[in-house]
Amino acid sequence: MTTLAKLTERSDHLIENTRFMTLATQGPEGAWASTVNYVPLREPLRLLWYSLRRARHSRNIEADPRLSGSVYLTGLPGLGLDGAQFTATARAVGPDRLEELSEYYYLRNFPDEEVRRQWRLPLDEFRDDGPRRFYLLEVREWWLLDIDQWLLDMNDQRIAVPLAAVSRAPDAPAPTPAGTR
Repeated sequence: MTTLAKLTERSDHLIENTRFMTLATQGPEGAWASTVNYVPLREPLRLLWYSLRRARHSRNIEADPRLSGSVYLTGLPGLGLDGAQFTATARAVGPDRLEELSEYYYLRNFPDEEVRRQWRLPLDEFRDDGPRRFYLLEVREWWLLDIDQWLLDMNDQRIAVPLAAVSRAPDAPAPTPAGTR
């Protein structure tokens, strides 16, 4: 039986260890899927990446910020894989948060300072008429592959995970229920 604690643990592992997500966007030219490198932020659950402004998924987000996506890992014990799907809204990061979120992205994505220096792009690339933008998506719904059901009947299904369970950072204390201390 799948417990909320188990679903949360699996979700946390995916969020913290998957480095790429596939985005599904919709725009004037139709539907489009693209894979981008992201870093997570929590409380609420958000995923941060950068792309060229002219990329089709970037243009689609400008036209309609609603999207869906997925993350997955292979080579895991047991079934060998795990994955999640989500719905979200996304937007370009504004100038007021650009420096802060850029710094977070590069520190989280490239912990080694020398490697970070090699990959870091100048902030001017992301400002005004620059060719790139950082994007931040806020997850609205989160589902996991229902591994327990798959092992029973090999039906490929998803199980909804409450967003509150995956929004909190794994090392953050659990919220205290109202009326208790």
